[in-house]
Amino acid sequence: MDLAPNLPPTPSPPDDSEDNATTVEALVFVVVLAMFLLHVLGPLRRRLSHGLLHHTVVEVYTHSYPLVSFTIGLMKSSNSYYNDFVVWAVFLLLLLSGTDSLTACRLSDIENWKSIYVKYLPQGFILVYILVIFGQDIHRYLWYPLSAILFVTVLKSYVMIASMRMVSKTYLGKNAKVIAEYMQHKDNQLVAFNPVTMEGYRYLVAGEKYCVKRGAWKDGLKVTTVEQIWQCTGNLLVIERKDLCLSMALSKMLNRRFAGFKLSEAELEKTHDFVFKGLLVVGDKPYQRAFRVIEEELVFVHDMYYTRYSYLYQKGRFLALSLPIIMFSLCLWLALTSLLVNKHQDRNTNEPDPQGVMNSTIFITVVLAFLEAYQLYLYIASGWFKVALIRSYVSTPFLQRSCCSEKIIDLILKLKAFQPWKGTLDQYCLLHQELGRKSRIKSCLYYATLRLVDKAKKGRKKSVKLSENVKKAIVDSLLASNGHLTNGVTSLQNNGVHGHLSWACDATAAIDGAVTRTILVWHIATTLCEHQRDKQQPKEEEDVKTAEAVKTASTLSKYCMHLVAFVPDLLPDHSSISESILDQSIDEAGKLLKGAKDLKSRCEKLMEISTHDCVGDETRLVEQGVQLARRLIEDIQEPALRWKVLSDFWAEMMLYVSPSDNARAHLELLPRGGEFITHLWALLTHAGVLNRGGPARSNNVV
Repeated sequence: MDLAPNLPPTPSPPDDSEDNATTVEALVFVVVLAMFLLHVLGPLRRRLSHGLLHHTVVEVYTHSYPLVSFTIGLMKSSNSYYNDFVVWAVFLLLLLSGTDSLTACRLSDIENWKSIYVKYLPQGFILVYILVIFGQDIHRYLWYPLSAILFVTVLKSYVMIASMRMVSKTYLGKNAKVIAEYMQHKDNQLVAFNPVTMEGYRYLVAGEKYCVKRGAWKDGLKVTTVEQIWQCTGNLLVIERKDLCLSMALSKMLNRRFAGFKLSEAELEKTHDFVFKGLLVVGDKPYQRAFRVIEEELVFVHDMYYTRYSYLYQKGRFLALSLPIIMFSLCLWLALTSLLVNKHQDRNTNEPDPQGVMNSTIFITVVLAFLEAYQLYLYIASGWFKVALIRSYVSTPFLQRSCCSEKIIDLILKLKAFQPWKGTLDQYCLLHQELGRKSRIKSCLYYATLRLVDKAKKGRKKSVKLSENVKKAIVDSLLASNGHLTNGVTSLQNNGVHGHLSWACDATAAIDGAVTRTILVWHIATTLCEHQRDKQQPKEEEDVKTAEAVKTASTLSKYCMHLVAFVPDLLPDHSSISESILDQSIDEAGKLLKGAKDLKSRCEKLMEISTHDCVGDETRLVEQGVQLARRLIEDIQEPALRWKVLSDFWAEMMLYVSPSDNARAHLELLPRGGEFITHLWALLTHAGVLNRGGPARSNNVV
């Protein structure tokens, strides 16, 4: 006896008509492939900076709408009607609704949320129409899961639009205003504080909605603060998990900069001490902790703008968890039901291959179930779910007393998906130009693909791992500065060489583009000193400390040049000025290095040129770099001191260029892997260092 009745007969196409069903089936597979790429590659964007990955995600994201539109057109014009068309219509809706881990590819997509809504709405109505009208012919066992999937898909589409709307410029100010008013309130500022125990640091981890009404700053509110997290004595709350909550709180505070709000706490002593007497000094290796906190913070910032996690988290602590669970269950329900119907399919239909089409539907449904399970794991392993779990643990004494609950929570908190950041520094060397056929081919591709492929850049090198020594050098420089940033002169004074080398820091200080010129001059000098070291002293004879200083100076020198060449918007100088100075210096180097093909010959040739009267001439920056290299080599005979001077200079310069008011430029780069300078920019922001001077501190202890 059949477990399910046969499907109702379907109309057959006229013999003289063309059937588009095969093409539709192929396009549906393309749709599933597109969803697979968005689900798998989307979460990798902020962790990797590979151009192919980002181009792939952008292209799939951009062409989702025309792909769905074209497939719908073929469905409507097909002369054969399959019951599976109804199922496939739901798959098309799923592509339009996107994925939880990818709402927008670029910042401009967020501002265009209305146009996306208007564009997707008609296609959504057509797909719903196909499901409702033609779905009457499908078996009722299929109708139930399809209707449920349709409802969840429409809900996911709404969440996608609402997520973009929430962080658009119009609505962003309303959300950031709550945090801004909270931080301005005197009860939050005028309290005793301790940056080690976090006493008095009432930074909001969650509960903004309870602060909307005026007067909502009183005690007893359902808000979770950093202070409360640190006061919890539960066994599970080790420092790394507390820091995760701190990262979320800091991300909300940093969000005010993207919305254009003033940081009311920036001039407070409490803010300064949070970084200089807390974050940078607590623990065995505090520099590791500081950068770990900032890395997780920027993950939250990225997710706030480019995923649905933030919106779902605000609407319900575990709402983001429920959607993939429901969708996964419904996909399995649909797949099992399809198997049942397929087993009892009426083979006496006039359709060309109903069995094959149904098998395709089952396969696609299983793939979608896998993708939903993958999304579920990504969210469970994300900081959003972990913070929600920690909040429940802190606010529920029973969970702290129950050994079973603690073991389950501990197991979940140990789950990991990806590293929060790529952890590498891109490199650019002006004297290591990559000329030749490979460069010319890439330049041709740049124009042939309408700038889809990056233009070849002379001197671009492979990125290097961000070492612990680089982190330590920067943190040590920041602690020594106490927040008063200078363009390298302080490190020269501390090393006793200011009188010999100060001209290389302030000779062009009064001219536009001073920072770019200083970076160029010191980069040339560092490259020449590195070449001189390789030529004179075997590396095995160096002590470990000197070798570390060489690596630190070389890495930061090439990274600063990478910023000049590829992301000048993040630097203090205007990007057009930086680009002009770089092009001018490349031309200057080309004239000076005629006939020199490799780095070794170029360095040797530069060390032989005359640099008479080059200091102060802004058109002879390469020559100034040569002059600086000679002074470093001749005036500082001890290699250890020479490289300490260079290492300290670049650590100080890295901090000097980090403060910026162009917050949106940092935000735009987050989905493309981000930049290390953004981490320093965020760290300095939380220390109250918003410019290249030292703000006056006000006492905020009562």
